[in-house]
Amino acid sequence: MQYRITSPQGKVTYVVVGYVVALTAAVVGALAASPAVGVVVYSVVVVLLVWCGTRLFRGEGEDPNGTRPMWRMTARPTAGFVLAILLILQAASTAINAASAQRLAPLYVVAVVLSLGLAAAYLNSSLRLRRTT
Repeated sequence: MQYRITSPQGKVTYVVVGYVVALTAAVVGALAASPAVGVVVYSVVVVLLVWCGTRLFRGEGEDPNGTRPMWRMTARPTAGFVLAILLILQAASTAINAASAQRLAPLYVVAVVLSLGLAAAYLNSSLRLRRTT
């Protein structure tokens, strides 16, 4: 049997701990090398956490022992649509902040691209789920 996270409490714990891990990794990378390294480390950790979460989380009605198709990121389309909207808003907010950050503006581009890429993945998942359900 594969390990799955099915309870809301388990999912919240995963997200909170993941956020702390990503921020800690970013700070360590920034202090050890440079802000650019911190952003790259943060981005890699976030992508890994999202990927692992989509493989580990299971929603109500999903087979906890089965595998999800690689494109499927959520149990239901609504969850993916909500996450995509939040990621698009995060990208917009980051882009607005980048306008006033002359020296670090290129780092903001990485964050915007990451947010939009994840938003696209969640949107694709939700559109495909809506067609199949």
